[in-house]
Amino acid sequence: MMKNIFLSFLVLFTLNSYAQLALPIDFEEGQVTIENFVDFNGGAASVVANPYTNDLNPSDLVGKIVRHSTVQSGENEGAAADIWAGSYLVVDFLDFTTNTTINMRVYSVSPGLHVKLKLEDDNDPVTAAVERDAYTTTSNQWETLTWSFAGEPTNTFQRLVLMFDFGTIGNGTDSSTFYFDDIFQTDPTGGLSQIDLPITYEDSSVYYSLIPFGDDEGSSEIIFNSDTDNNLAYVAKSSSAATWAGVTVSNESGFVSNIPVSPSNSKMYVHTYVTGGSSSSTEIPVRLKIENKNDPTQSVETEAYTTVVDAWEILEFDFNNQATGTAALNENYPFSMASLFFNFGSAGDDQTVYYFDNISFGSPISLGIDSVSNENFKLYPNPVQNYLNIKPSNTVINNIDIYNILGNKIFNTTSANQIDMSSYSAGIYFVKVNDFTFKIIKK
Repeated sequence: MMKNIFLSFLVLFTLNSYAQLALPIDFEEGQVTIENFVDFNGGAASVVANPYTNDLNPSDLVGKIVRHSTVQSGENEGAAADIWAGSYLVVDFLDFTTNTTINMRVYSVSPGLHVKLKLEDDNDPVTAAVERDAYTTTSNQWETLTWSFAGEPTNTFQRLVLMFDFGTIGNGTDSSTFYFDDIFQTDPTGGLSQIDLPITYEDSSVYYSLIPFGDDEGSSEIIFNSDTDNNLAYVAKSSSAATWAGVTVSNESGFVSNIPVSPSNSKMYVHTYVTGGSSSSTEIPVRLKIENKNDPTQSVETEAYTTVVDAWEILEFDFNNQATGTAALNENYPFSMASLFFNFGSAGDDQTVYYFDNISFGSPISLGIDSVSNENFKLYPNPVQNYLNIKPSNTVINNIDIYNILGNKIFNTTSANQIDMSSYSAGIYFVKVNDFTFKIIKK
């Protein structure tokens, strides 16, 4: 009987000693102690007083990881550290049903610091694991980093593995010391619907996003014009970009419906507009890749080439003609993500901007570039070089506003049937006549 009581006490003590944590984690009031951290390969974690208290992070306590050149304790004490040195916490099973991102406040010692977040099954950390990367953007300041785990299984991962300055070996000094706080999950969609084709960037009920890759210095953004209904996206590729840099246009969860590509129905279409830098040249290669969001090896890629300068055009992508060196179309694959690679095979030039819009499958969305009109107004010619004509249809013109690509108002008049745009730079403009907005191309 005494033996059974002792064993029960031991089991209870073990469970309490290794009780799992629950997100959110803020390190306050003893929520996390040094005993909760499991260090590996040269990392040493602890909970300390916040050395950088300010409005961005007024917390009293934060986590701290020091990366050393040797393992500090345990079975391999004194052994050389590794480039993946860090520490992990065991937490309750993570649920990605709705809250698909994990966020963490980090004190950034410099921009571009590589912070890897890895999730593992506590019972099978080798085969059941996923990892994501994020990079700091500020210097000597707190900022919140975000890692998306959309599409990953729920109730699988318990280890929250933190690896700061991944890829280098620490030296135990201030340059290898990292502070972090407030680990929590969020729903990046804000409750909006999952994306599906066609992508027009116009449906306010849809969660649109861009996921750039291969270019830490470049930029990409969806331009939502609050004063217009003409939204579009762009990529600016830096000179330091990888030749394969691009952007995923479906969000992390992929499309609602798989793209039904087959040999008999194999085409997708994208509206593109290239300007600045190398835009004086046509025949710029644009690659489109579709893949299985759960298995990126199941993919097909094809290319199209630009034919005009400073003007919209519709590029046609035929997956029956796979890109050189890539796999042929397999219609049995569940294609649920899509990515665009502008000027594939070359680094950027820090000047060229690639605008894109209206991504569709099966048939293109009309450009409507000769004129734009509705039942009230017709605007022509489009593209325009000198004078833009505005022809009302039994409607009085009360106000005309012109906005640039960033949504800034650059012109206003109360009434006109013709506007001189000869001095405007080539590009995209939005002309709002009364309450109606039209997308105009200036060449």
